[in-house]
Amino acid sequence: MRPVRFDVVPRRPLGVATVQSLAASKCEVIEKYLDPDIEEYLNLFFQKVNTCFPVFDEASFRDAYFLNKEKISSALICSLYANSLVYWRSSPKLRSGRTPDIRFIWNQANEALNSELFLSPGLSTVISIIINVSGRPSTSMFGNGGMVGTAVALSNALGLNRDPSSWDISPLEKALRIRIWWLVVIHDRWCSLAYGTPLQVHRAQYDVPFPSVDDLCSTGASTYQRAAASIFVALTTLTDVLARYLEHVYCVSKHASYAEMSAMDLEQVLSDWEESLADDVRRLVIRGTNLDVPGAANFRLAYLAVKLLLRRIQLDLSNGSAQTEESTPSPLHMHAQRSAEDITHLIQELDETQLQGFWIPVHASSITSATMFLLRSGLRMKGNNRNTPLHVAKDMINTLQAHRQRFDWDIADNCLAHCSDLVEKLGMDNLQTEYDLSASGFPDLAENDNIDPSVLEDLLFGTRGLSEGFVL
Repeated sequence: MRPVRFDVVPRRPLGVATVQSLAASKCEVIEKYLDPDIEEYLNLFFQKVNTCFPVFDEASFRDAYFLNKEKISSALICSLYANSLVYWRSSPKLRSGRTPDIRFIWNQANEALNSELFLSPGLSTVISIIINVSGRPSTSMFGNGGMVGTAVALSNALGLNRDPSSWDISPLEKALRIRIWWLVVIHDRWCSLAYGTPLQVHRAQYDVPFPSVDDLCSTGASTYQRAAASIFVALTTLTDVLARYLEHVYCVSKHASYAEMSAMDLEQVLSDWEESLADDVRRLVIRGTNLDVPGAANFRLAYLAVKLLLRRIQLDLSNGSAQTEESTPSPLHMHAQRSAEDITHLIQELDETQLQGFWIPVHASSITSATMFLLRSGLRMKGNNRNTPLHVAKDMINTLQAHRQRFDWDIADNCLAHCSDLVEKLGMDNLQTEYDLSASGFPDLAENDNIDPSVLEDLLFGTRGLSEGFVL
């Protein structure tokens, strides 16, 4: 194997002072705002985020934070504070106080990060971006996509894409490099699915092994912590499966670097992954049990989103979507519909603890994708007396509205913004479970001037094929 060699380059642009004044000043502003509850927000980050999305070795970070805080990147600390704010209702102490101005804090954190990107980018910048992009509420698709691209570029420049197992560095640093690389990969691939943009990390360009539970947990870790770590490890391997499917979706060149896969080949990839799981994680995946484990609900939604993507790719490969006017869908279309319904059922089953737990922000798009697929399926069945897809889509909207109102669940926002008005305009508000759509005079879509034509085009033609408007 060829050795990995690094060059030494200055971190700061020529003529720029070493003092990162802007990032440090932004950190000071945030800390003054959060004082005297700073430590409570720090605890929330490790309880809610780091347990499920292990950015730091908690013990090492806390030692550095309390003993040598000035040596930690100010941008990193700002991002950590901002990321923790969405969980403030989970703390009895914070819940009894004032409501934090989350947008103000995020603006300060973003300015600190942008300053560090210009002045002295490094590993801390990659970590800051990971925390930033996983922050909620997510408000900027282009901003997050650009940040992920920057993280990928920095990671490659820092050699994070290479296996450090045989390097002459400490075990702690090896584990950190592996963990940070896979967090970047997770963001890249799930943002690719959510935003409809090609992958920036390709499987042939890195050799970093998957993290292990032992890499993520200290010697005295509890059963609770090890269970959360095992779910994260499964998320990384599922993300690798997602990459195989996204390579298929975004393959537009006639000279593809990846072998073409059939519908059965694609199915086998997911089946092999399911069989590779430990029994407890496999039960979570197949049956949806043990969702109270930290990160389990987020992981379950990730699995269902990958499964829906698989079904839609298979539907496209079979040309089954050509039957746009048939009231009886093909078996492959029914498989895809069932996958979308499974996402709805998961959302309906979530309780307060799970809703207030960790969620990757881009999962909001997975919920929207499932709902839009159900709406398209239902509109093609408008002559059917029992239009299950439309009923399930309405159930999804009702559930998301309840979650938003009762628990301030921002993951619901994307779907509500894209689908709730459409559901209402289609006259579905008063539908009963056994309502006869054909007898009720279901609205003629061609004559309904209240519906945006572009929305109807997406709904009616979004499944004709990957090259003709496949909507992720």
